[in-house]
Amino acid sequence: MIDMSILYRDSEYTVALSLFNNRNYIDCQSRHWNKFKDVHLKVSKYKCPICECSLNNSLQRLSNNGTTTIIATIDHFRPQNIYPLLKCDDKNYLLMCSDCNNAYKGKQFPLHSSGNIRDVISTSTLAITTEKPLIVNPVYDNLLDLFILVFRYTPSGKKVLELEPKETTGYLFEKAKETIKLFSLGNCESNRHSNPNVANCRIGLLNDHFKKFYGFMEALKNKDRYKAFYEKEKYKLEDYGFFIFIRQNQYKYLI
Repeated sequence: MIDMSILYRDSEYTVALSLFNNRNYIDCQSRHWNKFKDVHLKVSKYKCPICECSLNNSLQRLSNNGTTTIIATIDHFRPQNIYPLLKCDDKNYLLMCSDCNNAYKGKQFPLHSSGNIRDVISTSTLAITTEKPLIVNPVYDNLLDLFILVFRYTPSGKKVLELEPKETTGYLFEKAKETIKLFSLGNCESNRHSNPNVANCRIGLLNDHFKKFYGFMEALKNKDRYKAFYEKEKYKLEDYGFFIFIRQNQYKYLI
């Protein structure tokens, strides 16, 4: 996952917010949310902050109509049907690829059992400050507190780079576990999407991530021996959130 915590401090966000506010407040449909798309993409280095797929329209998968291009989308982190007061709140908008947004998350927004009850949250913005979402928001959450990377084989023998919770109990564990399950970012073959085209695309993406990072991870362990390779790969991979996890030694090698 990609740390988006600098988003609101970016100068382009201020410009986008000014354009967003310069309209009829009642009307904030997607054509207005998209005023934030460019700055979200800039901060995420043109990758989905959740699954880290490329958002340059190069990723395609099979669909019922032939092929579908995975595109960048801006949508509500807290669904507007549950949180109507946040429909036009720019701090409730989040960049995701079209699969993470539409195929995986949709209108789901699970809460930890110790948080507020749903009907209170939906009618009070103050109550939202005490809720405990079980979906990660890369703008607000410290991702290094939640996840570690895992290089491993799937049951069918595919090599994948996945996430698993850093903690073993408590709210952070539950939040990481639910996020991984929701977006199929761990145990991807047993925790696969019901649509086989979506599932195969996600498994293929995690395999691609493995191939990108495996050599770098090996070079990191023997940096003096593989210095030239390490430096070359570093500049290719440092825009990925996975890069930070590996540099922080937050990974497991299970192959």
